[in-house]
Amino acid sequence: MRAFLAAIRVGLKDMHGGLGRFGLLVVCLAVGTALIAGVSSVGASIRQAVNENAAVIVGGDIELSRADRGATPAELDIMRGFGRLATAIDTNVRAEMGDRDAFVDLVAINETFPLLGTVGSTELPSDENPYNFLAPRDGIPGALVSALMLDQLGIRVGDTFDLGGTPFQARGILTSIPDSAVRGFRLGLPAMVTIEGLGALSDRTSPLPGLGTWFRYKIALTEGDAEAGKAAISEVLADTGWTIKSARDGLGPMVRYYDLFMRFLVIVGLASLLIGGVSVWTGISAYIAERGNVIAVLRSMGAGRTRIFTHFATQVTTLALVGVGIGLAVGASVALLALPAVAKAVGISLSPALHIQPLAVAAGVGMLTAFAFSYIPLVQAQSFSPVLLFRSKGLAAPPVDWRKLLLSGRVVPLVISGVLFFWLAVIMTDDVLLVAAFAAVSVVAVILFRLAIVAGSWALTRMPEPKNRTLRHALRDIAGPGSNAPSVVVSVAMALAMLVVVLALEVNLRNEYLGASVFDAPTLVASDLFEDEVETLKTVKAQGTQITAFTSTPMLRGSLLSINGKPVSEIPSKGSEALFLLAGEVPMTYRQELPASSKVVEGDWWPDAYAGPPLVSLHQSLRNGLGLKLGDEVTFDVFGDPVTAKVANFRDYSWQGGIDFLATFSPGVLEGYPSTLLGAVTAAKGSEDAVERELATTLPDVRFIAIGQTLELITNALSQLSLAASLVGGLAVSNGLLVLIGSLATGRRQRQADAVITKVLGATRFQVIAVNVLHFVVLATFAAILATPLGIALAWVLTLVMLDVEFTLNPLTLGAVDLGAIAITGLLGATTISKALSTRPAYLLREP
Repeated sequence: MRAFLAAIRVGLKDMHGGLGRFGLLVVCLAVGTALIAGVSSVGASIRQAVNENAAVIVGGDIELSRADRGATPAELDIMRGFGRLATAIDTNVRAEMGDRDAFVDLVAINETFPLLGTVGSTELPSDENPYNFLAPRDGIPGALVSALMLDQLGIRVGDTFDLGGTPFQARGILTSIPDSAVRGFRLGLPAMVTIEGLGALSDRTSPLPGLGTWFRYKIALTEGDAEAGKAAISEVLADTGWTIKSARDGLGPMVRYYDLFMRFLVIVGLASLLIGGVSVWTGISAYIAERGNVIAVLRSMGAGRTRIFTHFATQVTTLALVGVGIGLAVGASVALLALPAVAKAVGISLSPALHIQPLAVAAGVGMLTAFAFSYIPLVQAQSFSPVLLFRSKGLAAPPVDWRKLLLSGRVVPLVISGVLFFWLAVIMTDDVLLVAAFAAVSVVAVILFRLAIVAGSWALTRMPEPKNRTLRHALRDIAGPGSNAPSVVVSVAMALAMLVVVLALEVNLRNEYLGASVFDAPTLVASDLFEDEVETLKTVKAQGTQITAFTSTPMLRGSLLSINGKPVSEIPSKGSEALFLLAGEVPMTYRQELPASSKVVEGDWWPDAYAGPPLVSLHQSLRNGLGLKLGDEVTFDVFGDPVTAKVANFRDYSWQGGIDFLATFSPGVLEGYPSTLLGAVTAAKGSEDAVERELATTLPDVRFIAIGQTLELITNALSQLSLAASLVGGLAVSNGLLVLIGSLATGRRQRQADAVITKVLGATRFQVIAVNVLHFVVLATFAAILATPLGIALAWVLTLVMLDVEFTLNPLTLGAVDLGAIAITGLLGATTISKALSTRPAYLLREP
């Protein structure tokens, strides 16, 4: 034990004055650990909140919903048989006050709503039921409305306004709805009334097409858990068109977007730790090679292999503790600071607390990464011969005999650390397949890179030497004995491969948040326009006003009759879109071009100037909702005529685009039927109110619906996630560049000696630097050629399997990263010998 402690003490003393050289290693470990600690802590808080408060978040243990009708008395009796029942109906109507109006997201509730949680309003007494608070007073029903709606209508609490053509009194400001997290993205300004108040509306027509009425029923079970209750209700109400969700199933889309972001961060964390491991390997390898004189002294004084291993393992452990400790502190702090913003965005209360398990896992993963990647250099340190060390000045470490290592007991610590790393990574990600794939790809990548290096060196030794002197010497350095090519290529290639993965995932994640196409959400929307009104709007835009865009889409109504000749009454349906399509007449349109806010997910959009048989494009949810597939024939009733079209594609449309249609026909099918037009106006930033006033004056008979503010609120929330994804991607790029810098330390002493000797033999300073720059540019280019396709392939797999989003690439970004890495590698490679070229040769060559 005394010898062991002495080895530790000497190892620590040997680090004095030289900690600065390990800055990159510590930073790389700290970044990876911080990402994993932070994201795991936030994820643990969300999971804890969901597990403990899922029923409160959803407003009940189970939710049943549909779009075509409310529950029948018999169905209500079945629901009440499972527990307490509350009803909420979501719809969209218009609110008016004089010449002002607002587009309203209306929630109608019954007397038992909410079963769990509370309706947020400063005017609502804490001990009063919101249903009773909204009951009619002096014959006028009440409404809770958003503060933005008060401003838009120019009213105050207590004033009366028209909602759906019926007078309502604004009883208070609606600040929160208990189940807002499960309602998803809703267009309009929120307002709440009673179900009887909803029934009193004289005009319940949605101001915009495609927005239906949703009937939702919450059940607080009297016994059993939510999953068992869901299974029991599903069995009783089987094949009746109800969408039945447990509390955990019902969490809204914002939670899904944050889940995607968490998965992205986990991948970035794993990639950063892998990059950090490469930094550990290159840094420790260079350090041990340069500390040859210390090893020589220790070995000459009788130190054995174990003593040498303990000496340097102590230093690695110290550095790892510093890096991992910094990472844990940063990750935990960022998680605590981010929790309030995350809670507000997802609509879930998150308590600011530190979770021990994710921090312990992050620490374990960081320490294992440091040990696993430093183990081979530590084994190399044990292989030094004192005689060779005193002669060679520690210019290079002896090569690893991989066959001997793998067949000996010395491989056991490496295997154990790999198993522990895998176990901790599975705990962290809760995804065995992901961790296995990541580990397998990393191992395969290293093997491929090494084989490519061997093949490249073999080719260089057999190819004719180039006539250019600089290139000839650079290639000789790469292919010659003792070259640093293997370590540089593997380091640069691994770093670039991980960067390509991170950047590709970041692009796809941003596309999922903000849409694959860049377009402006409309500010104002008006339906049932006539041709002359559309021409007037086009003229107003052409006159150079503050309207930046105007589009019009034909709109008419029809009802689905059959699918492949089978009446829809005999076709089972599931999902809100399918139920809405079967509810009766729905808005439809016809288009030549695919809108910017839509993307085809299966099939192909019809070609330009299409004039063939009738085709139809349907929302992608109808594939599962109605069991549709490409080539199926659907028949609609349009003004009493059956119109049959073949399904050409399924598309998804982004909520940022404002409004779209479940069914869009190809040209030449519906033009002969009477239709009106849906107009969308986009105002210049900051000119929304001025444009709205101008249009009210120009077209006083047209009622424009302001949806831009609602869309902007949603866009802002997801823009924050998109920005965060970009920042994390940039952090990963910075981490990768640090590894590139660290990889250049490998073989630095050998290159300096070669450079000095070359200069002594007559080469100019420029020639020596040019050879060195070209040397690293060739290696970095070779590494980029190997790493880029591998990174793209891995990113494609992770995008489809883990993120479950459409895969796209940004070639310009990837190209810029590759070119930047090549340029930085070349320039920094030159800096590794600049000091040597400025020093007197005799001094450097005599340096111990």
